[in-house]
Amino acid sequence: MSVLSWTLPVVEDDGQGKRRRLGPEEVWQGLLRKAENPVPFIAGITACEVLERQDDGLLRQITVAGQAKARERAVFHDHRLMVFHQLDDPYLAEIHNEIGRDEQGATTLTIRVVLSAEGEAKSERDPSFTRSTAQYFGSIVQPIVDSIVRMHAQPAPRP
Repeated sequence: MSVLSWTLPVVEDDGQGKRRRLGPEEVWQGLLRKAENPVPFIAGITACEVLERQDDGLLRQITVAGQAKARERAVFHDHRLMVFHQLDDPYLAEIHNEIGRDEQGATTLTIRVVLSAEGEAKSERDPSFTRSTAQYFGSIVQPIVDSIVRMHAQPAPRP
């Protein structure tokens, strides 16, 4: 099983050099919002429709670059881990969003991409596949963290 992984601290900068660490629950709330609507978090995802809701997650269909559609089953685990099972992508099996802590005690967000067997075979045939996959997912981690921080700073919309 091939896994690509990135971890960043989730901190809020007040613009005057002071940084506040977001707590795990604050990050979890941001991840819940991202699961419902990833458009503000991930460039390239242009639409999202929640197809079903379950007690432990949801089924959604995302639209990438205004055309390609993909279904994902998001499973929520213990306010610390979301696993997005890729139902339509032949090369990706899962995408994990996991909340943790670094050595300094700051809350972290880890994005972990698990290739499917077909994705591993493609990676062996074409090393540029792994590079481009790593480049894409590596480029979205900081914007996800930034969006969580920004949404935390703004009050949630009222129902």
